[in-house]
Amino acid sequence: MKSIKFVAVLVVAVALAACGGGGGSARAPVTTSTTPTPTTAAAASLVLSLDKTSVKNTGSDKALLTVTALNAARNVVSGLPLSVSVDSGVYTPVVSTTDSAGQASGNISIGSEKANRNITVTIMLGGQTGSVVVAVTGSQISLTPLPATPAPGASVQLAVKTTDANGTAVGGVSVQLGGTLGFTQLITTNSDGTGTATATLGAAPATAATYTVTAAGLGVTASRDVQVVSGVGAIPAAVGTINGASLAITPTTISPNLAGATTNRANIRATFFNAANQPIQNVRARFEIVSPALDSYESISTGTATVYSDVSGVAIADYIAGTRTSPTNGVIIRICYGNTDIDIAAGACPSQTSKTLTVAGQPLSITLGDNNELTKGANNLTYIKKFDVAVNDSAGIAVANAIVSASVDLTHFGKGGFNFASSTGGIYQVSGSNPPPAVINGISDGIVDVNGDPVTGVDPTLTTGRVWCPNEDKNRNGLLDAGEDHDNNGALSPRKADVVLSFVGTTNTTGANGRATIQVEYPQNVATWLTYAVTVTTGVSGSEGSAVKSYITSFVKGDEINGSFLTPAYGVNNCWTKD
Repeated sequence: MKSIKFVAVLVVAVALAACGGGGGSARAPVTTSTTPTPTTAAAASLVLSLDKTSVKNTGSDKALLTVTALNAARNVVSGLPLSVSVDSGVYTPVVSTTDSAGQASGNISIGSEKANRNITVTIMLGGQTGSVVVAVTGSQISLTPLPATPAPGASVQLAVKTTDANGTAVGGVSVQLGGTLGFTQLITTNSDGTGTATATLGAAPATAATYTVTAAGLGVTASRDVQVVSGVGAIPAAVGTINGASLAITPTTISPNLAGATTNRANIRATFFNAANQPIQNVRARFEIVSPALDSYESISTGTATVYSDVSGVAIADYIAGTRTSPTNGVIIRICYGNTDIDIAAGACPSQTSKTLTVAGQPLSITLGDNNELTKGANNLTYIKKFDVAVNDSAGIAVANAIVSASVDLTHFGKGGFNFASSTGGIYQVSGSNPPPAVINGISDGIVDVNGDPVTGVDPTLTTGRVWCPNEDKNRNGLLDAGEDHDNNGALSPRKADVVLSFVGTTNTTGANGRATIQVEYPQNVATWLTYAVTVTTGVSGSEGSAVKSYITSFVKGDEINGSFLTPAYGVNNCWTKD
């Protein structure tokens, strides 16, 4: 199958902040210019373009922003530094200063927040300002009532699942339930890799009718109709010939459960449509595990009950793994369907379609490894360090398709000079572990009090070396809270985006060899000035389910001659003094 990728380019006219110019259309490459003021602006106008106006919330998608600087004669202007801020997500520079084509650029990604939203990007260059908006899309909420058609006054259980654009579970999401059926709870989906939550309604309405269930969270609102029925045949038959039925399973690989547990599950979604490709409502469906079953613990969330397709022609259930693993694609899920109740009564299966999934080995241990290599990023602006993540089971066998979560935390930042005086002359003063010991090549460790706050009075000098200050964002919420601005510079030091972590490849799961690759990337100017900790986790209970390693931002040999990190990135004074 061939696929063609279309790249949309958005060109936005820029409002001129420095000289009071007007705006432009977000649809056409029109710029607005005025006579520049030589003392305050080096550009008369800017042209902003995005290679795409939205990104999926998978974590790997990104939009490229390109800024072109023009003078009053509409000639390009080189040598102007680009400054970009985002109200959420992460901006990573690619070209920080306009080149000979008058262009500077960078990538916009979602960061750790997967909710649908708009990211507002503010651009400042050459005395001019402008903004663009990148939409984050892909959030999904699925709702599965059980029973699918409750009787008046019957108890109803609602299974809720939150996923991203790839169908990967998103946990820790607050979901507000509502609708006419009666659910009103605020629930939170599990952060155990399933993204699921369950709510119970004590009694369905007493009147037989069609009611709604709504769920709002992750930036989207989902709705599902639930029919309260009294007696057999209360729901009308599906109208029209079922021309096609599709079955989708997400994810296609899950881990086994402990005996009696239901945490590890896969969403099964059947869609029914007619010859005109229109959805068919009220199709009767029954989800089944095709024999032989793995064990007595695996099940379908709806049991043997009949599930009715909604107005979108969709019927939903979950496969719940048992305690045993399967061969690759060793679990077969079948859906039997028909227009009326009697079509699939007593185990009948007049029409069917099936899909497979895999119950993979249960991860037992995860480890994090690296080598002594460091590479340069795009246009030599950044350094990239890669890490190997390995997951195996109790037999030491590689676990394929294990979901890996990774994060990076900036623990300390350095202040002082790059070199220091010693008996052998001025030498590079950062080496060893993280944070640096009190005395290594003259390094003076940042002294902290019992609360972890730096103590005033410790100054970097030519003979004692730099000091290391703890990350000012003590609670790591990304906000400047009271008492956190130790150096009184009006901002948190260091910035969270000074080091960015990403997966190498398209997914955050291990391959057939049980391994995945991640990388951290940081601009050259912060090399040697930050200490960071990389954490990787997978679905394992206990100490073996995570691994942490700490590092100092390093540089490629040879750059110590004229690298931008020779200039202190965070200042030369103590931890309590600006600059």
